[in-house]
This record gives sequence, C-alpha cells and structure tokens, in this order.
Amino acid sequence: MSDSESTQTPAKRESGVTALARGLSILQCFDRPGAQLTVSEIARQVGLSQPTTWRLCSTLIDRGFLVKTSGGAALRVGAPAMTLGYAAIQGQDLPALARPYMEQLTQQMRTTTSLSLRNGVEILSVEQTIGSFVVPGQPVGWRASLASSSGGLAVLTVLPEDERRAVLEAIATRNPDAWPRRKERIERAIHQYEAHGFILFPDMFDGQYAAAAVPLIEGSGPDRRYWGLASSGLSATWTAEALEPVGKELVRIRSLLQPAASVLPAARA
Repeated sequence: MSDSESTQTPAKRESGVTALARGLSILQCFDRPGAQLTVSEIARQVGLSQPTTWRLCSTLIDRGFLVKTSGGAALRVGAPAMTLGYAAIQGQDLPALARPYMEQLTQQMRTTTSLSLRNGVEILSVEQTIGSFVVPGQPVGWRASLASSSGGLAVLTVLPEDERRAVLEAIATRNPDAWPRRKERIERAIHQYEAHGFILFPDMFDGQYAAAAVPLIEGSGPDRRYWGLASSGLSATWTAEALEPVGKELVRIRSLLQPAASVLPAARA
C-alpha cells in the first residue's frame, strides 16, 4: 500500500468501495443478450439518481465497459466486459460455476446444498456440498421424481406451461395414490416462487428434513436445461422461519448465476 493510500480516511476508502459496488451493479443490469438501457432505466434499477448514475456510466464508457448505441440514446455492454465474462466461463459447466457459491452457503448456514438436473420427470443430483446434516440416501447420482424433492419442485415452477402440464400428467400416471399429495405440494411451490422467488418446505420426506430451493435455466430455446439449487437441514432445527434467510441467499446466488447459465452453451461452442 502506498503512503497516499495508507493515509486515506475510512470515509474516503468507503467511498471508493461504494463507487465500485455501484459500478458493478450497473453492469449487472445488462443481464440479457443484446440489452440496451437508457441512463434513466439504469438509475431506476440500481436505485440511484440520474446524475450519479450518469457519472458512473461515464467512467464505465471511458474504460470501454459500456458503449453508446448508434443512436446515442441508450447504452450497451462493451467488448472488455464481454471478454471478461466469456473468458471466465469458457469451457466450464454449470456445476463448476455453482460450486464456489454452494460452498459459501454451506459454510455460512451449515446446510447441505445440492445442485440437481432435470431428466424427464425425474431430478438427478449432480453436485453437493455437505453441511451439518447429510440427507440420507441422497448422494450425488441420486434420482427422484420432480415432485418428491425440493430441487425438482423448484424446476417445476419455471417449466413452460405446456411442458409442465405434460410432466404433471406423467407424474400422476406413475403413482396415482401419491398424486393428490404431490399436486398440493406442486401448487404450493408455484405460489411460493411467484411470491418470494424461492420455495420453502419444512416437511420434506415425511417431515424428516427441511429445504429451500430455486431454479436455474441453462441456455435458451428448445435445448435449455433446468436445474434445481437446494439447501437443506433437519426439520427439528430448520423451521420455516429459520429457512427463510437461506431462501433469500439462494435468490441472491441465482441472480449471480442465471446470466452466465443463460449463455453457457454458446460460450462452450
């Protein structure tokens, strides 16, 4: 650290950290392919005044991370930002990208965190970080009905309507006796996701364990794949109230992973 840096007041150092955080928040607004946003649109998304937003955008423009569109009325992501993003995910898959965030969540909450992939009407466990509780009989490679696991229920909340209808019919046909209970659980999951951005079940597997989960969608179009990111613990410890912060953290992790997940197939091509 230089002398000038060491003599900065805490307020000045905090100002620099705040500006960096705000600049990164602005870049995160461009979270879909071809996004073009005006300064006023960015200001609304990040919750800052237009003058402050413009000053931050101006710096990002100077560095090439944002560029003006041909008409000059909006901004889009510049080559340096795209280069960083594509370089970071080139050759990687979703489990590799998700693993560090799963580890952080497990260390923070002591829950077991799992990433599972939809396969037809089933969910397949692909990655797992072990917390203070191990879900019995559910190692990596474990399969279950989409309606029987928190990750699978999370996937069902975002399936296109026609596809979800076909999946539900198949699940009902496979086990008619269990269908009424599963139907109620699926409806509850859809309602929770629409209301909160995550699902929360304190009574999975006959009340043995509790879990919160969010969906992730890899790619776009007909070839996209659906994943469930779930975090679980013993029901005796993890009540619905205790799990709510876990669900909110899963929403935050999803917001970080989803933009990369959307472009993974193209980045690997």
